[in-house]
Amino acid sequence: MREWKAVLSAARFLSLTIAVLTLLVGALYAGPEQLVRRPLPPGQETIVAVIEYLFPVWPFLFAFAGAVLCCAAYCRRGLAVTHGLVVAAWGFYGLCLILAPIRSVPPSPILVGVIAMGIAAINFTAARLWSALGVK
Repeated sequence: MREWKAVLSAARFLSLTIAVLTLLVGALYAGPEQLVRRPLPPGQETIVAVIEYLFPVWPFLFAFAGAVLCCAAYCRRGLAVTHGLVVAAWGFYGLCLILAPIRSVPPSPILVGVIAMGIAAINFTAARLWSALGVK
């Protein structure tokens, strides 16, 4: 029984860590622009910047996803679905960052996009973990 509680506690800590990281990214996007992007030549805005120009989606997306995941991890309810939401948020962001070099000359690095896709994969794995533990 103690081992079971330890596993649930570790899984909760994992989810809360991911949630705090997601909230931090949302907070950085809500802050000064120089914290999240480097200047590019005119006409070479990244896809992330183009989407943000239409609507400041990133602070809202990451703040919402992080807050919902925090609540779900705290209550231990809806974790598989909530991690799915966070997978979608990080996956969309990562895909935009990976596709961004198509618009730039010379191509921009895709490291951050690959990291974002990795975080999406970690969330997918966390959702599988919660499902395996019987927590939906």
